Amino acid sequence: MELLLIEALGIGLVLGLLLGLTGAGGSLVALPLLLSLQLPLRDAIGVSLGAVAMSALVGAVPRAIQGQVAWRPLALLVVFGLPGNALGQWLGRFVPEKALIVAFCLLVLWSARRMWRGANLPARIVEHERTGVLVLIGLGVGVLSGLMGVGGGFLIVPALLWFTPLPLLSAMATSMGVIALVSGGGFLIYLSGAHPPALLLGGLAAGGACGVLTGNRLAQRLNSSVLQRLFALMLVAVSLSLGVQKLLPG
Repeated sequence: MELLLIEALGIGLVLGLLLGLTGAGGSLVALPLLLSLQLPLRDAIGVSLGAVAMSALVGAVPRAIQGQVAWRPLALLVVFGLPGNALGQWLGRFVPEKALIVAFCLLVLWSARRMWRGANLPARIVEHERTGVLVLIGLGVGVLSGLMGVGGGFLIVPALLWFTPLPLLSAMATSMGVIALVSGGGFLIYLSGAHPPALLLGGLAAGGACGVLTGNRLAQRLNSSVLQRLFALMLVAVSLSLGVQKLLPG
């Protein structure tokens, strides 16, 4: 039991730190690590949703107090993300696990490439928010969240940068708010039919809270190009880790 608590604290710390630094990525690390604890995929997905939601909430509150959260984009993404999450959990019963993981890894690598290239370019000037695109992103993020237990920040942050006038820190803060609500809703759906160990959830919550608060402080001191490159490298590492863990024999 003590080993489980230590492992949960460590996983929570890592996912919280990444979430605070980039506004995303915590769940991309949490899922492979939870699978390494020999949790079944469905339980790893459900627990990942809960861990990410709790960490994102802790990280989003101080940023909301600082005025960094953009409420209208957040509302759009959440309103369409929550039903998407329920749809994703339903679809997950029929999609083969390997096909799901391959598609997921390819999507993550594509996002990493876009973020790395974007770090070398001047900031995009977006004068108007593109509501229709945000609606589609919200729905897509919700489906992916339900399918794979991801918060979706690796899509939300780029979408907010590309389709709204928000600067990077506001996009990250808004992303954490969306993740907290959409992943939290998915976690409640998961809990309706499962009973994960309380020790595991408690360790993830405590580690995630410490990690996200530390990441928040560090993010204020790093420039946007450094943050985007860190994000891109993290995405590549996690995609390769998950692919090796779940797709290679042995």
